[in-house]
Amino acid sequence: MLKKTLDPEKLKVKYVLENHTSLKTYPDAEDILFEYIRDYCNRPKATYIKFTDVSLVKYYSLPEEKLREILTYLEEKGFIEKIHSTSAYSTYEVIKNPY
Repeated sequence: MLKKTLDPEKLKVKYVLENHTSLKTYPDAEDILFEYIRDYCNRPKATYIKFTDVSLVKYYSLPEEKLREILTYLEEKGFIEKIHSTSAYSTYEVIKNPY
């Protein structure tokens, strides 16, 4: 099971100050990962984090190129893995909490 903690010493300053959403780079891959993990830690009954590429596009208004860049980065760093795929969408699960 994914650990349900956020170690303040491992967080970037922008997350401690909670100003990451006001930066020009928002949302980057780390912002999205942080928000999923933060929300997961605040839900006592949650046991996993799953999301689809379609939900990312809708929630963050991401262009296709930015979406692919974010998903590729998170997969290559070992934070997420693709667990299901159809012609309409792909489902991912967060498998590593770096915080």
